[in-house]
Amino acid sequence: MSTLTALLAEGAARKPDAAAVTDGTGTLDWRAFSARVAGTAAQLRAAGVRPGDRVALWLPNSADYLALVFASARLGAVAIHVNTRFRTAEVGSLLHRSAARVLVTEWGFEPVDFPALLAAIPKTDRPALRLVIGRRLPAGVSAVAGLPAERLDPEARFAGDVPDAAAPDLPCLTFTTSGTTSGSKLVLHSQRAIAGHAADVMRAFETDRPTSALLACIPLCGTFGNAAAMAAIAGGAHVVCMDRFDGAEAAHLIRRHGITHAVGGDDLLARIIDGAAGEPFTTMRLFGFAAFHPGAAATAAAAEAIGLAPRGVYGSSEMQALFAASHGPNRLMAGGRPVNQEAEVSVRDPETGAVLPPGQSGELCFKAPSRFMSYLGNDEATRRATTADGFFRSGDLGRLDGDGFIYETRLGDTLRLGGFLVNPEEIEGFLVTLPGVASAQVVAATKGAASNAADAVPVAFVTAEPGTRLEEAALQALCRERIARFKVPARIAVVEAFPTTASPNGIKIQRAKLREMAEQLMKETV
Repeated sequence: MSTLTALLAEGAARKPDAAAVTDGTGTLDWRAFSARVAGTAAQLRAAGVRPGDRVALWLPNSADYLALVFASARLGAVAIHVNTRFRTAEVGSLLHRSAARVLVTEWGFEPVDFPALLAAIPKTDRPALRLVIGRRLPAGVSAVAGLPAERLDPEARFAGDVPDAAAPDLPCLTFTTSGTTSGSKLVLHSQRAIAGHAADVMRAFETDRPTSALLACIPLCGTFGNAAAMAAIAGGAHVVCMDRFDGAEAAHLIRRHGITHAVGGDDLLARIIDGAAGEPFTTMRLFGFAAFHPGAAATAAAAEAIGLAPRGVYGSSEMQALFAASHGPNRLMAGGRPVNQEAEVSVRDPETGAVLPPGQSGELCFKAPSRFMSYLGNDEATRRATTADGFFRSGDLGRLDGDGFIYETRLGDTLRLGGFLVNPEEIEGFLVTLPGVASAQVVAATKGAASNAADAVPVAFVTAEPGTRLEEAALQALCRERIARFKVPARIAVVEAFPTTASPNGIKIQRAKLREMAEQLMKETV
């Protein structure tokens, strides 16, 4: 499969009368969903969307969201995925950089007033925008933010066939990087990459089995949500959309619809466990999870105990999510074997670029058909992220092992202490064994204003177990007794919670913010 049109056609042909997509408005079978895509394409074409145009999608998960992705691809247009958690500054920047001509958003979504936020975005941040299409646009509303507005209503007003302009090498969508370690970028993918990767994931995760059903519980605007949904559609699996996440509701939907597959962060997995109230699941075959928080291993073990079938997965906006999945003894760790058999994995010295042998940690680099085309409008960033021999530099620290590769941490989070390369998880893992410590995060900071990177020291942030009072001096004394001197945190700060940021794939700890806090602590240290 090399276009999104072909992807949908093949998935729909597997069982045309079966359930295709369910959301809060009901269920569409594959014939009805395919008709929805055709009608949506007709509406976009009537609105003036042509090949190469950008259509911004700023709305929660639904059948319409998926239809818009396929409809845009059918027209040869590019779907600009916009995180529903973004606000005016972020959306304004995205609209400006993408030069989106049409924005599709939602009215009446209780958690977020999208139209009000749109009205607050300066016109200078949306110079190319010409039309707003509103899902559930109220009767009588014909404009918003000084722009014409029309209702998303493909079935009632825009029936008819639209010539298929999809082509393998056309760009079809962008993901937005989370920006937790650097400025966010628009990651541009071709139809060939998206459709081909969907087929690879389908085969690896067996979403083409007759009973397969996906719970789309994380935003479709992110690479994890998108990759899972595309793989489900490639296999003709039932996609059940959640427009907002609730652990108890997710547990209910898994049981009601016989869900077999889901993906998300470890925080989401923990909320489903709570929502299950101890009752085991019987239909789950795979919950692909990414570890974003301390205690992820314990969460995965608890999920496995109640039948959620967790498995560590690996991916990125640039290589796409579900790029690899872990197996066997490493099944709860991020990494594993790539789903595409042609994919190449190389571990390299982050400074010299030299290829490192199995077992030695370095920067994970990848080459595969799922690779992105470029960072939209940022040629310099594209160049920096690509090696001379065509590998994507992931910025992740990892190593090769007998079962593929193992992801360790973000390379920017790696600590260079006492001449050694130290994974912060080594120190964090020790800290959480100390009495009263609930969780820990460790980052590097310089010793003082006149210091340089070679003088880096570890700084720890810890949270306390309920009813426990932690003392920095006592914790440091235990560290000095039990771990290497260069690993002993120069400061240990007790915090109520770690700073976090919302991404389409889950809530991530802001390690960049922790580094700022650590630098401030060291400046205050006499």
